[in-house]
Amino acid sequence: MVRLSVDVMGADAGVEELLKGVCLFHERYPECKFLIFGLESELSKALTKFSLPSHLFEAIYTPSYVNSQAEVLATLKSGMDTSMSRALHSVVSGQSKGVVSAGNTGVYLALSKSILKTLEGILRPAIVSQIPTCRGESVMLDLGGSLESSSKGLVQYALMGKIFCQKVLGVEFPSVGLLNVGTELQKGKESLKEAYEVLKHQQGIDFYGYIEGDDISKGTVDVIVTDGFTGNIALKTGEGTMRMMSFMLGRAFRSSFYARCAGWIAKPFLQDFKSYFDPRIYNGALWLGVRGIAVKSHGGTDAIGFSHALETAYDMVRMNIVHEIQNTLLERSF
Repeated sequence: MVRLSVDVMGADAGVEELLKGVCLFHERYPECKFLIFGLESELSKALTKFSLPSHLFEAIYTPSYVNSQAEVLATLKSGMDTSMSRALHSVVSGQSKGVVSAGNTGVYLALSKSILKTLEGILRPAIVSQIPTCRGESVMLDLGGSLESSSKGLVQYALMGKIFCQKVLGVEFPSVGLLNVGTELQKGKESLKEAYEVLKHQQGIDFYGYIEGDDISKGTVDVIVTDGFTGNIALKTGEGTMRMMSFMLGRAFRSSFYARCAGWIAKPFLQDFKSYFDPRIYNGALWLGVRGIAVKSHGGTDAIGFSHALETAYDMVRMNIVHEIQNTLLERSF
């Protein structure tokens, strides 16, 4: 039976909304157990509003939590008794198999590296997630773990992304592309050019070459590799574009009586469209390259979105993704 640790502090939506997400997830996976970490003053009050079976849910009260303004270095020095750090330590001690938090991203990533440690041979872990495309779904990393990446780091991202894509999306031989400002060989930073040369000759990787920004939504490749600075901007630009499209469609179908009639007829199709691009469905990014399952939820998500972040963690535990990546890395030298 899988047990997950959940840090319910520090999210924009509040403790109660995240607990709703836990309950939604529990309805889909009733066999999963939970350790729920938070301040007693907030968590105990919120728990009274839910009927949670005591043999599956255990509340662990902590004296403090990581707020949105917390600084990474200060928290690393003095924040080891927070709900976030205690949740991560529960994985190290074997009490749980994975952690989900919607708290401060920078601190969460730093604490994960400090407490869980990185896998042997990994230079820097990466944030990875699935994204919707015209061809289905692709995998993209790094989405903000490290602002800069060396050529060796990009090669490691490609390998980890390939394994993630195989396990999560079921693509047997995923194609891998390096995100660049053009497809010409002379374009891009030196780290990209060096990574290109290595990946071109890397056995076991179906290397497509350079891809551009519009190739992301086209689904040109299965695995999109980039540094965290570029990846985070690309991800949030895509999310913003989807929200704009949804807004523009809604405004168009409200513009006149005939438009409203057309909207009523098209409603089932529009709902399918919105659900496919609903960012809540893709909520839950894995911190890939650490010795444990650490999933980051959007801080502003609602219960539905948080339940999907929990599902990501649950799936990663069952797929034993950390073990798969470690074994593959040990077989290779970079």
